[in-house]
This record gives sequence, structure tokens and C-alpha cells, in this order.
Amino acid sequence: MKQYRVEIVEDDLEYSQFLTRCLDKYGAEKEIAFSIKSYSKAESFLEDYKKACDIVFMDVELGKGFLNGMEAAKKLRVLDPTVLLLFVTNMPQYAPEGYSVDALDYCLKPINYNDLSVKLDKAMRVLSQRDGIPVRIKDKNGTRIVSSGDIMYIEVMGHDLMFHTAGDVITSYGGLGEREKELSGVNFARCSASALVNLSYVRGLYGDEIEVGTDRIKIGRSKKKAFMEQLNTYLG
Repeated sequence: MKQYRVEIVEDDLEYSQFLTRCLDKYGAEKEIAFSIKSYSKAESFLEDYKKACDIVFMDVELGKGFLNGMEAAKKLRVLDPTVLLLFVTNMPQYAPEGYSVDALDYCLKPINYNDLSVKLDKAMRVLSQRDGIPVRIKDKNGTRIVSSGDIMYIEVMGHDLMFHTAGDVITSYGGLGEREKELSGVNFARCSASALVNLSYVRGLYGDEIEVGTDRIKIGRSKKKAFMEQLNTYLG
């Protein structure tokens, strides 16, 4: 049984316990195990934080301590740029600011299980994609093997291929078309002649650009229809 580590930062004990019960129910339905730890203060959460965490539920309006949820999220992103972050709030006006910390979604209070399960489905799709397949990348020092789930996007730069991962950029060579075929089964899609994107890292669509992690990438006119169809299929 697949197990994921979840941390809840919520100063309302009832909501913290409710989220825990929802996770237990979802896990029983989907045959997934969650290891759950709860915090009432952002300071304690950040002090204890380890990068092995998969999902963080963060209350925006933390009433205790010196940090609110948004400030804590910004500090979290320094520690871990890839953990899935879901905000818990009763104030939807915080949603635009959430893009600055790459939040996966918002859980608006009062939370109900059906709405939460949809957001968890989304989180599970992202996490399962991150498990990925091994990808061999030749660079000037030899051959590196990385998980496809760690690659955010690949772009052509001159005669090189640039593999953008969560923590590094690896310079290699070869054809982007070859990589597109290799990664077609793990939710990668071509958004232009020079860019291949891991759909699990797409965070926004802005006209003819997509936001992948913290970067903006142009969508090619000839690729836009096919790319949007693949993105919509991935998002369900």
C-alpha cells in the first residue's frame, strides 16, 4: 500500500481533527496510507520540517505565533520547492497570492469531505506522476539518472537540451523529439517546438504562456490545440 506523509498546520483543533478524519476516510476508500502530523503554530512546523513530506495543509489565518500561513508558506518554499501545498481558509481573496508560493489548491471553510476528496484526487495524480520512470541524461561529466517525476520541463537552447528539475538544470544533448517519445507515457506534453513540459508542474495559464514551477513558458501557435487537449485530459 502506497504511503504518503501529510502535515497539517492549523490552530483550530476541531478543523485539524476533521482534516485527519477526512484523510483517514479517503485513504480507506483509495487504499492509500497517510502518515499525519499536526501543528498549531507555523514556527514549530518549520522548525521540525523535513523534505520527506508529500502534502502540507496550511491554515492561512493562523492566530497563534508570529507567522501567518502565507508567511509560513514562503519560508516553506525555501526549504522545499516541490511539496504539495493546500491552503485552508475562509477568505478566498488569498487565492491570487497563493500562486506566488505555488499552492496546488485552496480548501475553503467550511470544508466538506466531497470537495476535499476532489482536491486529494488532484494531489494523488501529481504525486503518482512524480514517481515517474528513470531517465538517463548524458552531461559533460558522464550519465545521470533522474526520475521523470523530478523533471519540470525540457527546453532546447542552441544545440543543447536543458533539463529543468526542482533543484537543478542539467545540460545535455540530443533531440527533443526522442525525449517526447520516451516520456509520452508519463504525462509530458510538447507546448512548442523547443519545450516539453511535465503537466504535473503546470501551475497556471496566461494567454499564450504557461507557468511551470516559477517559470513562464511560451505556447507555440501550432502546438496550442494539442497541448491544451493533453492538459485538460490530465486535469480531468
